[in-house]
Amino acid sequence: MTTTTAEPRVSATWYDDVDQAPPDTLEALHPSRTRAWAGAWQHVRTEQVLAHRHVHLHDPDRGIGETVSFHLVPGRGSPYWSRLETDAGSPPVWPGPVLYAGSPHAEYGGAGTATAALAAATTTAGLHLAQSLGARAVVHPGLTPGQAAALTAAAPAGVTALDLGTDVAFTRPLGADAERWWAGIPQKYRSDARRTWRRGTDAGLTLAPYTGAVTLPHLPYFTELANSTADRHGTRLYGPEMFEHLTDVPGAVLLAARDGDRLVGGFYGWLHRRCLYLWACGIDYRHPAAHRVYKWLLAESALWAIDRGAHTLDLGRANYAAKLRVGCRPQPLRTVVFLPRPEPATVTALSDLARRLGEQALPHLPPGTPW
Repeated sequence: MTTTTAEPRVSATWYDDVDQAPPDTLEALHPSRTRAWAGAWQHVRTEQVLAHRHVHLHDPDRGIGETVSFHLVPGRGSPYWSRLETDAGSPPVWPGPVLYAGSPHAEYGGAGTATAALAAATTTAGLHLAQSLGARAVVHPGLTPGQAAALTAAAPAGVTALDLGTDVAFTRPLGADAERWWAGIPQKYRSDARRTWRRGTDAGLTLAPYTGAVTLPHLPYFTELANSTADRHGTRLYGPEMFEHLTDVPGAVLLAARDGDRLVGGFYGWLHRRCLYLWACGIDYRHPAAHRVYKWLLAESALWAIDRGAHTLDLGRANYAAKLRVGCRPQPLRTVVFLPRPEPATVTALSDLARRLGEQALPHLPPGTPW
């Protein structure tokens, strides 16, 4: 444990294990911001984490304490970042190891950005750690525009700060009951959605929600399905140990579509703060009803969440058209990159990556949406 003063009146204390840090005073806005997620990620191997450190920031003026987790990963060691490069048709952008605040896998980041003082402390802490570990960049993925602005404003002189559009999240209100769920689907797609759901039920599909230890025996096969689905989009993303450890995050659930004793699809996610996060999807494309499993499972998952008091559905990233067809609203996400020393080739590569991703995303976003 090492304590320093990162910014005036904000202390930064480093820990090797996240569970050693004091409790946070801020409620985790998303599952990926919880202490349990950070603890689980310490054991992940699919993202090739070389080292992890956790800094607890304390701002006594505001009474805020929050822990930010950093993970050192080889330049080509993050499957989700590789997926961004694949989607953009870009070559690998990193010239060496990268220090991620959180993980690109996690959809939402933003820890340590609640105030300007915390954002400055987070920036300072990350850059100091990057220097000691030999990282070529510090990367904060999954940010709102406000979080990105807070971090870039804290960049010290001599450090290149890039605020890049890299992703889009999709959310929608669930509604208070089934009828409001269906009403939230655009009219031109609503009849097909209801018909597909009804035919799936008539064909014998059933929903099996697995939580806790009951989930574990189903994860190896679900991982195969999830990777098969990801492969269709160009990049293998998941490992069984990833799902296994993330089952410890409160609210974790595998919503499985079953045909008799056969698992034919599933969503892995969390019920957190009255929002159902559907983070990973796997479909058995060999099954005769594969063409309807996704739509059936999505409707069943939404109805399951409504019955448990959820208000919002978060459908994750990518696959823009399918998510707009069920009434989701797009929310662009940003990535802030700090380059501790001049890297003109990396700046060019990152700017090109963001431009190409924007060209794919913008046709699906409201006119005038900044990227």
